[in-house]
Amino acid sequence: MNPPKKAEHGRDRRDMSNRRSSPRYPASSATEAVHIPGGFKVAGRLSDISRDGCYIDTISPFEVGADLTLTIMRGNQSITTPAKVVYSQIGMGMGLTFTTTEPEQIRLLVTWLGELGRGEQRPDSPDIEVRLDPAKSTDAELRDIIAELISLLRRKDVLSDLEEKAFLHKLFG
Repeated sequence: MNPPKKAEHGRDRRDMSNRRSSPRYPASSATEAVHIPGGFKVAGRLSDISRDGCYIDTISPFEVGADLTLTIMRGNQSITTPAKVVYSQIGMGMGLTFTTTEPEQIRLLVTWLGELGRGEQRPDSPDIEVRLDPAKSTDAELRDIIAELISLLRRKDVLSDLEEKAFLHKLFG
C-alpha cells in the first residue's frame, strides 16, 4: 500500500479567509487526521476552528482534496468528523472543511465554539444552560442551527449580548 501524496503546493491562506462562512476562533488542541482510504495518520495541533472547518499545524500535511477522518481532542472529550483538505503547505499545516459531521458531534462543536467565543462577551452577561432532548434529534438539529444563527447575529453586532441570551433562553428553555 502506497502512502498518500503529501502536499506540494497549497493555495495562499489569505484566499481562504475570503471564502469562510463562519467565524474562526483561536484554539490549541491535539488532533489526528487519518487519510481515507489508506489509513495513514498525521498528528497535529489545532490552530483555529469554526463551525465549518479548522486549521491544523503539522509538518506533514496531506495534499489538497484529500479525504480524512479528523479527531480533535479537548480535555476529556473529542470530536470525530469526516473532513477534506482545502489548503496545504508542507512544513506548516493544512486547512480543512468538515464534510458530513454527525448531529451529536455538531452539538459538541457548537458547545466548544461557544466556550471559545466567550472572550467576546461581557462578564455581566448571564449564562444560559443549554439542554437538548436527544430523543428529538430532528428538533435538536434545528435548535442547533437556530442557535448558531443567533450567535452569528450577535458576533456581527446585529443583536446585543442580552438579546442573544434571551433568544437562546427561549430556544433551549
